[in-house]
Amino acid sequence: MLILLLIASVCLTLVVASLFLLRPATKSFPPSPAADVYLIENKVVYYIGKPDTKTVVVDAHARTFQVLTASAIGNPLPSRYARDFENVYFCGKIIPGANPVYFQILRPDLARDDRNVFKATHLISTDAKNFKCLDEHLSKDSQNVYFDDQVISKDAGNFRFVGKWQKTCFYKDQSKVFVNGKSYRVADIDTFDYTGNGVFTDRYQVYKFQGDSFQSNSGQHIFRALMQFQPVFG
Repeated sequence: MLILLLIASVCLTLVVASLFLLRPATKSFPPSPAADVYLIENKVVYYIGKPDTKTVVVDAHARTFQVLTASAIGNPLPSRYARDFENVYFCGKIIPGANPVYFQILRPDLARDDRNVFKATHLISTDAKNFKCLDEHLSKDSQNVYFDDQVISKDAGNFRFVGKWQKTCFYKDQSKVFVNGKSYRVADIDTFDYTGNGVFTDRYQVYKFQGDSFQSNSGQHIFRALMQFQPVFG
């Protein structure tokens, strides 16, 4: 009976290992000195954070350890993400709860699996199915809008792009205007729109964006909303 249980256990392990190896969500390769991110020596996995500095990746499984690649046209680049048979790692640290089979890199420090989204090693969303990136810092799921790892709006369904001036993008939901992760109250959010050259209007006022704030045609600065943004999961 013990032998049969042992055989069944080995078979199950082989099946799971096959799933891990045959269905990678992100391209990967074994660590090597050329990768300059992770290294395996004498069956020990190291993370290379700084030149000539190696830190042991605790509990890493050297035989199945793989460095994940970031997207690059024609030349995928090694990332700070890696995985083995059981875990996913960022900068050599385990990402709690991440599924190595379905793990996918979205940005240099943003990734998801089949259920969750992670900023570095931190969970920021449990709605991976509806999660998408809007720009370099902004992203959203079906409920929330995020600036890096902070929720800036809980009105994702009404969050929309308003316009772009120079390199700055402007968004709004049903109550506030958002610029570079900061929110602002305006006189009438429903009619607030972009007219060009950094100038915005609503039914009551004209606003000029000054680089770090809005100024209305009355000469008064539009104060930032009082909402304090917090990390998603404390």
